Amino acid sequence: MGVDKDINGVVINEECKTLAKKVKEIIDTKSSFADWLNNQNVRDNLKIEIKMCLVKNGYPPQYSPEVFSKVMEQVENFEEYRG
Repeated sequence: MGVDKDINGVVINEECKTLAKKVKEIIDTKSSFADWLNNQNVRDNLKIEIKMCLVKNGYPPQYSPEVFSKVMEQVENFEEYRG
């Protein structure tokens, strides 16, 4: 997905960066309405929206349930510790 560019020793991929921003917008919208970590309905809806966003944007290149699980794991960890 996208092209990795090395800029001063930091690898940047604009397509991945754009996709991450889209995922963050979904999270920010959903988490502003409820404590989604403790609300299974909101949590399930968030998972569906993130999965649809990833698929629409060509990620992962080959379908892999593990990828979606890892993304949600990272989202949940971020929400728990962003305090």
